[in-house]
Amino acid sequence: MEKRQNLYKDLSHYLEKGLYPFHMPGHKRNVDFIRNPISFDMTEVSGTDDLHHPEGILKASMERTARVFGADRTWYMVNGSTCGNLAGISSICPLNGELIVARNCHRSVFHALELRNITPHWVYPGFDEKFGILTDISPDSVRELLEKYPESRGVVITSPTYEGVVSDIKAIAEICHSHGVPLFVDEAHGAHLGLVESAGFPDSSIKCGADLVVQSAHKTLIGLNQTALLHLKSELINPKTIERNLDIFETSSPSYILMLSLDACTEMILEKGEEVFSGWSHMLAAFDEGIKGLRYFKVLCHGDDCLNNHDFFSFDKSKTLINFSNTHFSGDSLTELLREKYHFEFEMQQGKNLLAMTGPGDEEAALIRLAEALKELDREEDDFRQKNPEVNHSTCILKDSQEDLSAGLMTGSNEDISICWLIASEQVTTLQEATEAEAEEVAFTDAEDRISAEYVYCYPPGIPIVVPGERLTAEKINRLKKISREGYDFHFAGFSKNQGIIYCTKD
Repeated sequence: MEKRQNLYKDLSHYLEKGLYPFHMPGHKRNVDFIRNPISFDMTEVSGTDDLHHPEGILKASMERTARVFGADRTWYMVNGSTCGNLAGISSICPLNGELIVARNCHRSVFHALELRNITPHWVYPGFDEKFGILTDISPDSVRELLEKYPESRGVVITSPTYEGVVSDIKAIAEICHSHGVPLFVDEAHGAHLGLVESAGFPDSSIKCGADLVVQSAHKTLIGLNQTALLHLKSELINPKTIERNLDIFETSSPSYILMLSLDACTEMILEKGEEVFSGWSHMLAAFDEGIKGLRYFKVLCHGDDCLNNHDFFSFDKSKTLINFSNTHFSGDSLTELLREKYHFEFEMQQGKNLLAMTGPGDEEAALIRLAEALKELDREEDDFRQKNPEVNHSTCILKDSQEDLSAGLMTGSNEDISICWLIASEQVTTLQEATEAEAEEVAFTDAEDRISAEYVYCYPPGIPIVVPGERLTAEKINRLKKISREGYDFHFAGFSKNQGIIYCTKD
């Protein structure tokens, strides 16, 4: 007889394992921050309010949040930052328009381009060879593209990145405004930025001059999953246009439990911001001190690694990206060891990196335990090397060909860290044209020079390796094969499910 599944029991069984959550949401299931009983699960009736036409308590709550975050207007969203990206891009670019878009944006940004039939002009991030990650967007590359494509109606970038890299928003915003166009920043991972200066986090994009900013309150604040904020501080974008697009993309039945958690973020900042954020900063400082002296593991911009070691603008210290490229561990073996022996659950393992997300709900003892675990594993790596002298432990840095450096693309790749999949290739058609075209399944081996009809990405972080309308060069196909051999699972946003098949437009 087939075993019946019960989601509540299954999740309860998972919680019984006692794994510490080094992942989102930022409240970390800390009950001190969560006060949303089922009795508040209500709808728009007399005495409450309507998120799509706020006139009372929701209007007052959002106005208070806007003041705290430094925005002219703030909208609550219960469909996540995905909703903000869809509504925001739709508000700054007309149908069939042109936009300058960072190629390392989240897939929801690409979906907005597809829905609006927007012609994108890609701006590529840098690449950090030491950790094998995409980094910041160069202001100069934005300026060059605005001059090259003067019909572009705005610029869309992601900052901070999934790993915590922050771009020079102030400089990019000034360049955008000198060309009379808005800057839209997907700051989903930066809702905590710029709120408590003494905590030492970078400034928020809205305070650095961005016109429209989306933030996920559940990622790095105490909002429940799906909660997000959309901030406007600009005269270049009509707020009525934003509201019309939110009516399209946001559910007509918003949850008061979720909106209560958004208001709770503002309340926490006003009432206990200094206390909570200084405690958070203190935990991170204790972690930094605890990992000093690591020989084989390294943590991005923590411990002995500092911002000066890297060629990007700034860094959000709430992210702890652990690199183990100089150890004998595979990603699976290290993740399993940290889960079974040390009882940690991480946000992401990709290539030779492991991402631990911290938040205001974290416990200092957990961060100290993580530091101690890394020091212990570092010592064990030393023992392993002494017992296995025949193993070649050296890290080999391989340089790929460099294309389109003027656009900011760095394709240098460290085979022992991860593979940079953002290879510049021709965007032959718009994303919408490619997804609507007649298409067929094609083996990777036969796909050279074909036009993709689907997205291919790893999740997380949800950055497309391939987008519809893009020409599949030999280099890009070889990179896909290499990523697949490394054990990455691809997500195909089309009809192909086989890891060696891609959906392409018919010739």
